[in-house]
Amino acid sequence: MTLDERIKEALQANSTWSGSPDELWAKVAAQLPPKRQRWRQPFWLGTAAAAVLVLAFVLYAVWNPNPPSPPVVEDAPQLRMFSAVLPAFEPLLVEGGAEIELAVDVSLAADSTERPPHLEIWAEGEERSLTAVMDLDGGALLRTRSLTVQAPEEPGSYRLVVSGAVQEAGQLYQVHGELTIVVQSADQ
Repeated sequence: MTLDERIKEALQANSTWSGSPDELWAKVAAQLPPKRQRWRQPFWLGTAAAAVLVLAFVLYAVWNPNPPSPPVVEDAPQLRMFSAVLPAFEPLLVEGGAEIELAVDVSLAADSTERPPHLEIWAEGEERSLTAVMDLDGGALLRTRSLTVQAPEEPGSYRLVVSGAVQEAGQLYQVHGELTIVVQSADQ
């Protein structure tokens, strides 16, 4: 006998039930494994858990305040204003021996070596040559941020350069200034 025939025979033998459906169910229910009871959580349990989390965050914020603000310094360091004057692109035309105002830039020095400020006057032409060198008062340059110079007497093009590093009040300041002038002869 084949498998299909056995299945058909088993179905015919078991499908004839003479009793009521309740009796059939009682017979089948006795053979089934017992149903486990499913535990249902109360509907308010999720709300209570969220409320506990919110309460924990609020209490954490109350017990751990913001970090302290930085202390107030009684003697705040004074900020100094430095002005940067752009050099003129065209040379300044002056007469021989005239007084010239040279602007000096002052900034904090990058290196820690003090160099006395000095003025160099360079004659410009086919060959650049150093015409004069003068030592300057660094304290006066820091206060006035300018220098009054007398132009050379001889006609020609000159470059005036101020450079150095000055120590004042524990700080090292770099001083620098440049100006190109053209000295005209008196008959022009």
